[in-house]
This record gives sequence, C-alpha cells and structure tokens, in this order.
Amino acid sequence: MEASEVIIEDQGLRDGLQSLPITVPTATKLRWARMLAEAGLRRLQVTSFVHPAKVPQMADAEAVAQGMEPEEGLVLSALVLNVKGIERAAAAGFRHVAASLSASETHSRRNTNMGIEASKAEFQEMVRIADRYGITLRGGIQCAFGCRYEGLLKTSWVIDLVRHHLDCGVQELALADSTGMGHPAQISRMMEQVMGLAGDTPVSLHLHNTENKGYANLFAALQAGVRQFDTAFGGLGGCPFIKGATGNIATEDTVLMLEESGYATGINIRKVASVSREMEGLLGGRLPGLLYGLVGRDDIQWNGRA
Repeated sequence: MEASEVIIEDQGLRDGLQSLPITVPTATKLRWARMLAEAGLRRLQVTSFVHPAKVPQMADAEAVAQGMEPEEGLVLSALVLNVKGIERAAAAGFRHVAASLSASETHSRRNTNMGIEASKAEFQEMVRIADRYGITLRGGIQCAFGCRYEGLLKTSWVIDLVRHHLDCGVQELALADSTGMGHPAQISRMMEQVMGLAGDTPVSLHLHNTENKGYANLFAALQAGVRQFDTAFGGLGGCPFIKGATGNIATEDTVLMLEESGYATGINIRKVASVSREMEGLLGGRLPGLLYGLVGRDDIQWNGRA
C-alpha cells in the first residue's frame, strides 16, 4: 500500500443498521452491498452473528451470507462476539471475521454477558477456531478511548488488550472509539503506541462522531501512521448497548476530506451517496452524514474530485 493510500471499510450494513427502529429487507441489504462494491469499496462488513433477540436487525446473517456475490479483491466480513458466532460465520462461508472485546468491564457485560477476563479466554478460542477454518481474524478492542458507564479508561488497560490480541496471533488489529469520547491528543498518543507494538500487523481505527470529534480524530490517527479506517454510509451506526451512542464517521464525508488532503481511496462518493439517499427514504428522515445530501442536488456546487 502506498503511503498516500487509505483503506476504508464501510460497516453501514452491520453497524449502521443494528440499532435502527426498522428492519431492512435482506434483498435490500444485498443490493446495497453490490452498490457499495461498485462504488469502489474493497472492504465491507455486511452482518454480525449475534443473538437475533438482542439484535433483530442481524437475524438474517446466514441469508445475507448466502446472497453475497464473491468478487476478487473484495473483502466481506462479519462481526462475531463469541465461539458460537464464529462457528456460525464459518458455516456461512465467511473467510474474514472481526472478533471484538471491550476495554470496559461494564460495557463488556452489557454487550456479551461476560467480563473482560472471560472475554479474553473466549477470544483465544475464537482465534483457534478461525485458524482451524483458515479464516482471517481482525481483533478489535471496543471502548478503547472511553466508556459512558466508567468514564476514561486507563491507557495501560487498552495496551494490555493490544498485547493480548497480538499474542493470540490476530492477522489484523482494530481499536474502536465506540462511544465517541476520544479526542485528537488522546488518539495520537494511543495510536503511536499501538502502531509501535503492532509492527507488520495492519491496524485500523473505528471512529464514532458522537461528540463531533470523529474527523479530527481521523487526522490525528493519520499523523500517527494509521492508514485504515471504518466508516458507514450516511454516518449511520451506534452500539445498542451504549448510552447515547450515535453514528460512525460517514463514508462520503470521510472520503472527500481524505481526497482533498492528498490521500487516495479509490471510492466514488456519488455512488455511495445514492445508498445513503435510499436509506434516508426508508427512515423518512435525515441521516447524520452531511455530504450525501449535497451530492444529490443539481442546484449547488461541491468539490466532486473523489
């Protein structure tokens, strides 16, 4: 990857939909996945294998997997939180999964019904299962930059989990500002440490814009050497088990900012925005992202280089 290239993983079909008051039909999810791939996105997180009673929007995980069209160079991933989840993902044919645990004891118990130590043991077993099936596993750390229940968490706790993931043998590493509490100075310090520990293991950052710092945090991470980020079309998203959770940084807004700053993404903003406008129609209201509404208008100018 060139120094000026940034990889974007759109998680709108998973994180973006999981807390909505409506359930998007499977056929619509599959069509949106095709549209996002045609827009140039090479990584899509399309579902999660979680309990359907807790997250009913993801109850069609197997159907989504069955309907996906494999494409060379396109990484389709699913989120898993426990051994049962990764077994389901493997049976459904996924070759790439994201397995996360939380740096917050309270959030961990609310999200997975397990404390951190139990989650670490479960995570080790998930890595072993992924290895057995030949699945690439991205190890994630949720609430890495703060928790709505516990406040600011010790950096040493997060770094210990980073070391734990790397010792387990993950192929990729991801830190999530699940609550949107992180700020640029904190992001810069933390990611410099993480990048130094990770070595050749790819590192990505999952940012939420809850306190309107998501895009500033992205720039701080860029300066620390991070070149892979999670976004969601239209700025959708938010964990259903976090108080006050709001959306991810928007794919369209992020891509335009990166392209104007000299980074290459290979993503067509107009095509992504067409998915966001369809989502807006389903919801009957504005999405958190800003750019998708401008792209769809013919009466104004915007910088459409991307």
